[in-house]
Amino acid sequence: MNIDFHEDGAPAWVELSTPDAEVSTGFYGQLFGWTFAEGFGGQPQSWLAELGGRPAAAVTATPGAGRGSWTTFVNVTDAAKAAEKITAAGGSVLSGPRSLGTAGRSAEVADHARTRFGLWEAGEHRGFGVAGEPGAFHGGELITDDVEASAAFYGPVFGWTLGEPYGPLNRRDLQLGGRSISVLLPRPPAMPAEMPPYWDAYFTVADAARTADAAVRLGATVLMPATATEHGAIAVLADPTGAVFTALAPTH
Repeated sequence: MNIDFHEDGAPAWVELSTPDAEVSTGFYGQLFGWTFAEGFGGQPQSWLAELGGRPAAAVTATPGAGRGSWTTFVNVTDAAKAAEKITAAGGSVLSGPRSLGTAGRSAEVADHARTRFGLWEAGEHRGFGVAGEPGAFHGGELITDDVEASAAFYGPVFGWTLGEPYGPLNRRDLQLGGRSISVLLPRPPAMPAEMPPYWDAYFTVADAARTADAAVRLGATVLMPATATEHGAIAVLADPTGAVFTALAPTH
């Protein structure tokens, strides 16, 4: 997928909420080579993660949270209007929209199935400054229990359409203006029944198996070992705080 992350309706940003910022920054700093600058968005407990000096993600401390979690934010021109669309389509607004200094405005929202994601209205911070190289965001994947209901929600909200099913798990591309901007995955058989649908954050790596091994040495848990897919080899991991993400070594 060749994604313009600054386009309205495309994934713009990812943020890790963590109960232990020291553990999380140490983990991702070693795994992906990220460095961290404190005070992202004027928030003293938020850090801007950078890869080679370019914005890659944010890390925000949420003391008292039971586990960490990644949130994928979609770029919108007006967060308040987008929040209204989400409510009208059967979703909900969990928090915000709120201003993060001069960086922009954000809101945490949920779709019709209570699957959580975010809205990002860019100010001085446009979102990703790097993508598609080792250590950077690759793309988002929505894991859903109801493909048609997901299409009925995200279509009116962002103008997304569904591509044709492909591969053994019937993945489908979520498209904007005919271009693939994310992936939709019907709940796979191997996914535990008690795990609710979620937006997965994919990060590019050079070698999925080696990344999984390195992650384990750093305190992570492998939820799915390196496995071949249509997009390349992937490994699903939970970091030391329990935040789930996927490492992808693309085939092209």
